[in-house]
Amino acid sequence: MQLDGQRIHPRERLDCAIELLSGAQVVADVGCDHGRLSCALIQRDLAQHCIAIDISEPSLKKAERLIRQIGAQDRVETRLGDGLLPLASGEADAIAILGMGGTLMAQILNVDPPLKGATKCVLQPMRAAEDIRRWLYERNYPVLDDCVVLDAGRYYQVFSVGQPKAQKQTLPEGWPNGCFSLGYMAFLRREPLMKPLAEKMLATSRRKLRTQQADALHEQAAQLERILENWENKP
Repeated sequence: MQLDGQRIHPRERLDCAIELLSGAQVVADVGCDHGRLSCALIQRDLAQHCIAIDISEPSLKKAERLIRQIGAQDRVETRLGDGLLPLASGEADAIAILGMGGTLMAQILNVDPPLKGATKCVLQPMRAAEDIRRWLYERNYPVLDDCVVLDAGRYYQVFSVGQPKAQKQTLPEGWPNGCFSLGYMAFLRREPLMKPLAEKMLATSRRKLRTQQADALHEQAAQLERILENWENKP
């Protein structure tokens, strides 16, 4: 993130999340850290109000400084607390959970009502993407958008889900059963950067298999090989 005068210029992964959140009236940014997401949404007038939540008081103080710096005190509020606990049901129509591990994301989203009543949740896992993707799939959360971005030489997955459905989602043809390390919606839409990410993940799995013979590694390599084999077979 850069500040040009008072203007925030987010990097690619944050910029992607902002695009997926655009149009929301009230956004709850869980684990807000420095508050860049909330402040950028307000600066671009893509949300009417933001609630920046963090379990760390020092992080919230950094967010409050940035909020004052851009003059957004009337549209961004901060709350200290764990996950979605500081948020009332129906208070936000969109939630953002960025830069955490997938296992922690699943713990945060294990609330009632689902998504605290929000219609959309945007997620950007730093690791264990398969944990949060599997958790959401098993509970019938529909994937709305699914993107892969390249930011400072690293690939990131950024995706959004809606309220749980009564019926399970249909996996696209050519998608391996039980594969949650990548997004099946990104595969269905042939998200351009998903292919190089899958190739990189496959190379990593094969390299590990030279010294390890773990069943999970063999399974992941087979899943990635199938995704790449079926990449050109567009629906």
